[in-house]
Amino acid sequence: MTIFYTRGLTAAAVFGALSFTGAYAQTPGSVDTRIGKLNFEQGFPTEETTRKVFDEIDYQRAVQAYLWAYPAVSFESIRIGAKRDLGADLNDFVIADNYADPKAVWLTANDTTIYGLTNVDLGKSGPVVVEIPPGAIVGIIDDFWQRSLTDVGLPGPDRGKGGKFLLLPPGYKGDTPQAGYFVVQATTNNHNIMIRGIVQNDDKDAAVANVKQVKVYPLSESSNPKANKFFSMSGRDSDTIPPEGMAFWERLSGYINNNPVQERDLFYLAMLKPLGIEKGKEFKPDERQKAILEEAARMGDAMGRVMLFEGPDRFHQVGEGLGVEPFPGTRWHWVFQVNPIQKTDTYGQIDERLHYTYGAIYTTPALGVMKAGPGGNYIQAFKDKDGNRLDGGKSYRLRVPANAPAEQFWSLTLYDTATRAMIKNSPNDSARSSLDKLKTNADGSIDLYFGPAGTSPAGLEANWIETVPGKGFYPMMRFYSPKEGLYDGTWKLADIELVK
Repeated sequence: MTIFYTRGLTAAAVFGALSFTGAYAQTPGSVDTRIGKLNFEQGFPTEETTRKVFDEIDYQRAVQAYLWAYPAVSFESIRIGAKRDLGADLNDFVIADNYADPKAVWLTANDTTIYGLTNVDLGKSGPVVVEIPPGAIVGIIDDFWQRSLTDVGLPGPDRGKGGKFLLLPPGYKGDTPQAGYFVVQATTNNHNIMIRGIVQNDDKDAAVANVKQVKVYPLSESSNPKANKFFSMSGRDSDTIPPEGMAFWERLSGYINNNPVQERDLFYLAMLKPLGIEKGKEFKPDERQKAILEEAARMGDAMGRVMLFEGPDRFHQVGEGLGVEPFPGTRWHWVFQVNPIQKTDTYGQIDERLHYTYGAIYTTPALGVMKAGPGGNYIQAFKDKDGNRLDGGKSYRLRVPANAPAEQFWSLTLYDTATRAMIKNSPNDSARSSLDKLKTNADGSIDLYFGPAGTSPAGLEANWIETVPGKGFYPMMRFYSPKEGLYDGTWKLADIELVK
């Protein structure tokens, strides 16, 4: 603070010392904006300007809330779709007992392991026990924000030897067993538990049998737990993709009302309140709110789509200083731009989370690992060698060099750009893997081909995946238990090439 001593100074001198050197800020009579001209009369907004500005505030906030809410609405859509299409309620299991296939419209599912998944609601059941049998199982417990709570099975604290996990509700104050459990503190009421049975020695039935040994039940029933029901998703139509329009917001409202509010989300809840979505209240939007929410859902979906397909070029680095490209100079990108807790020390990974959850489901420390060892890492490409988008009406070749850096196996699946689910083709088969009987070149490399019906190269039918004219597609390649060659530059996957 500056102190002026006025003794001996005239009043004019004092006021001169305090005078401003700049002009006063002036409120303009009108402002040209992207929503039109905003008018102010004597500094006050006109009635029309007030309406325009409040509508724009609500619209902008609704778009950002859509992006924030996407992972939760995605998991809520799995819960709803599993019950509606397959009959699986809370604590029931959906199982891909004959692998997943394109009839199941799930974000980036694949057909190389035996999926088993269930939804739990700790607000209804209280603490829940998850029993994992010993053997070749890997699994995840995620909250509905798709944040990882713990791995189970081979990458979990049970290390594949089997064990019991105890999931405690948020704020739980009851008694907790002192021994015999891996205790996990839940962050929400709704959680999704997904396990994968690893097929060994081509024995699918053994993997299915092992998955069916997994048990989920309330702790209160631990002395005599009910047997879990298993509902097959193989060869059955089901749809778990987040919905469009008002249905998106209805699912978000349902999730919010069934779960505690996270401190990090308070501002988003404030953004949604003027739009009719409020904790503890029924969602009954008026016509103004509906119009804004429907437009925001369209824009939010467009942003999600752009972030999926163009996000990697927006991000500067990922993991431990690695670039966006796993193989510099190619079109391939790492799938996991987000980490399992969706934040760094300095910011929350809002764009990275949207990039991942718009196109996929589940996060875990065992996936996206940037080093050799247990777990997995995935790559994907959205353009061919020449920088053109992948077109289901054209034919392509991808050469996979010998000695692919995967201790267990690799797989490649083609996804529909519209649904981000496996492409629906006439063979009902959109993937190939090193577990398949593929034709190998003399140098140990493998050529994979993609193209519309009737374009399979002679003698290479086993290496070919049928695409659909008029639809875009993109490949995701998975490396299970990656080797050092995936990271040190000694193995490189070339771009997909157009077959002319």
